[in-house]
Amino acid sequence: MSAQLQPVKTNYRDLRDFLTAVEERGELKQVKGASWDVEMSSIVELIYREGKGHRPAVMFDEVPGYPKGFRALFGTIGSTWRIAKTLGLDESQVQPMQLHENWYKKSKDIRGIPPKFVKTGPIMENVLTGDQIDLLKFPIPRYHELDGARFFGTQHGVIQRDPDTGWVNVGTYRSMVVNKNTLALHAVPGKHGNILMYSKYFPRKQPMPVAIAVGMDPALWFLSCQTDVPWGTSEMDAAGFIKGEPLEVIKGEFTGLPLPARAEIVVEGEVVPGEWVDEGPFGEWHGYYANRGLLTVPEPVIHVKAIYHRDNPIFTGSMPAVPQHTFTLFLGVADSVAIRRRLENFGVPGIKGVWSHYTGSGGLFNVISIEQMYSGHATKVGMIASQYPAEMGAYTVVVEDDIDPSNLEQVIWAMVTRCRIERQIQIITGCHTNNVNTAIPLKEKRSSDKAVPLTQGRIVIDACRDVAWKDDWYPIARVSPELRTKLMDKWHQVLTETGVE
Repeated sequence: MSAQLQPVKTNYRDLRDFLTAVEERGELKQVKGASWDVEMSSIVELIYREGKGHRPAVMFDEVPGYPKGFRALFGTIGSTWRIAKTLGLDESQVQPMQLHENWYKKSKDIRGIPPKFVKTGPIMENVLTGDQIDLLKFPIPRYHELDGARFFGTQHGVIQRDPDTGWVNVGTYRSMVVNKNTLALHAVPGKHGNILMYSKYFPRKQPMPVAIAVGMDPALWFLSCQTDVPWGTSEMDAAGFIKGEPLEVIKGEFTGLPLPARAEIVVEGEVVPGEWVDEGPFGEWHGYYANRGLLTVPEPVIHVKAIYHRDNPIFTGSMPAVPQHTFTLFLGVADSVAIRRRLENFGVPGIKGVWSHYTGSGGLFNVISIEQMYSGHATKVGMIASQYPAEMGAYTVVVEDDIDPSNLEQVIWAMVTRCRIERQIQIITGCHTNNVNTAIPLKEKRSSDKAVPLTQGRIVIDACRDVAWKDDWYPIARVSPELRTKLMDKWHQVLTETGVE
């Protein structure tokens, strides 16, 4: 690896180190006395949806019914600065497209640094087996008023191993508490965890070893949430590259899986083929109860064999709700870079920026900025980009490079002033989707005894001016870059006091 490609070490070792920096910056809000039953999650939703200014990480302590020090954390990487901190990026460049560009540059050269096995770590401070196992010793939330249970896994990593190759996968697949030693595992079709379970273990009637880590390194959680880590590449290796040093892991006694040594809570267990439990309902990331309305759905169960946790453990949760800016802001960064890399892998030139909008769309509205280089360029970009994310893409908009793709006002302006509607909007039918899609009626999702393969259309909007008459494009009435520079120099204080940067 050349010198300029050497990974830069992040300056935090684990979640607790990370939170120390977050608190020093004034981005950690402490709340005492809130209940696990809807209160904690609802307080977070109100802060993020209606609060003014930055959206802090929120730490709950003194939860009724739990010892002081058994805490719950929400919004871990819910600000642009916290995303930059997580990924080891320039912490002074935290505008959306700065984040996109910096993560794009770093991630395009990700090379795995495998984890380092150690004999022990903070996660081994408390080891519970047999009758000691009790998942409910932690302040696990019930997130929404219509949820049917408490959910152990919403900000976590489910750890699995390919039985043929030994590849270790870490994915965020929600996990519902069934009782003190049983969880339900919900991994939707198309995800690596679902493929491993249903294509590898279940056909062989072979139990699947599994571990679930809560409160793990923020870089590992960031990676576990996205689909851009390819099959066969471990998120643990990629996290090592982001951090510039290997993650420390311990070989699990019951599963042999690598357990993050500095996580807050880890459970080990196994999924037995043919054992099912009714899972849900649960308010999804897009703001609906989607799978079968308010009904439960059969899902495989995890039999917990051991629980490990640190002293005064921090339970981490992610609050899904009607999409808005910061619950899943980090996925906007991750998905935008993933789309850009896919376009470049197809050999498409002229890509200037991409943004996946989680404000109001949960990442189903994606915008690509291009320098138009030939006729049909925008259409080509839109058609390729429309197929990501693979499961639930909806709208893809292509704009010119004078438009900031992260700025919805600019994007909408381009759509309504540059798009010839009858020529430049296309509907692509027969695209892949899955059963969390809320545009599909319940009766179409399932027959009486089995799941039904689902497809849905996607829309591509070419919001670029036609290059065929480029010489006659209408002039744009706005401050030129040259005038802007002069104004920033002369009126710097006035402009920066009002938020102009």
